[in-house]
Amino acid sequence: MTYLDGRPYTLITLRPSVEVRFAVNHFHDTWHVLSDRAGARLFGRLLWGLAYDRHENTLVVIDRRFLDPTPFEAEPSVPIVLFAGERTPFGGRAARELRRVLPTLGRPHGTVRRHTHGLDAALADLDAWWAEHPLPPWDRKRERHFERQRRHTVRDGLLVLPGSTDELLRNAVLIANLKVSVSTPMAYEFLHHYEFQVFHDYRRRVSAAVTARREIRALPVPPDRITGPGYHEGDVIRRHIWARGTEIRELRMRGRRVAERPAMYQTRTINEIERLGDTPNQRHTYARSPD
Repeated sequence: MTYLDGRPYTLITLRPSVEVRFAVNHFHDTWHVLSDRAGARLFGRLLWGLAYDRHENTLVVIDRRFLDPTPFEAEPSVPIVLFAGERTPFGGRAARELRRVLPTLGRPHGTVRRHTHGLDAALADLDAWWAEHPLPPWDRKRERHFERQRRHTVRDGLLVLPGSTDELLRNAVLIANLKVSVSTPMAYEFLHHYEFQVFHDYRRRVSAAVTARREIRALPVPPDRITGPGYHEGDVIRRHIWARGTEIRELRMRGRRVAERPAMYQTRTINEIERLGDTPNQRHTYARSPD
């Protein structure tokens, strides 16, 4: 039992032995929760179990022990807080106090066993389940209100994802049903408060991004203006980390040894960066161009 904002809360966290990892990033004005196929199934079960939990003031917390840096720029991920909005108030003061106590959480006081057989049954016959639980009609006014309140999704360094019982159940089915493979390496569901995205090579992406961030940050002179079109046009450093991470991942997939730094990133002056080109991806594009 933990007291936040004067109320007793039950905090449910993952077992220390859990090997699944998640990441959180903000992109295209949307918060994303990222993982692999196993992470999607686990996240779906957390939502499903929370929907049927009738205890008040219950929070499911995915803290930094189970968070990776983002698989794009290796930036830190913020902790995730899930709760049923109908039964659990969670305002700004409670978020601030939770943020402070998370690093000091000790051994758990017990084990919560979630019975999620209903989720397995729903996934086994999706048509029948959706017939009984249809999606609500689109509400333009509600969506506009949500756009204005999007900034409240993160409170004091926590990604706060509330939901009604029906929303938790629907999101659980949508997320747990995500499938990825070599031929379909990415899948996602755009939900009301966030987007859940899974990658077939999630761990490889995280590893490549961490290596790329270390390399780019270690440059004697960081990359400047020349970045080319694509993501992070206004943030040169993030653009180069993204591009270098993509290159590292592709080299590893081909079984090639990754050089400590390719020619693009062995530069020491901005003039050399401009002379060599935009990014590795841009150089490859130019090389294939018929012009």
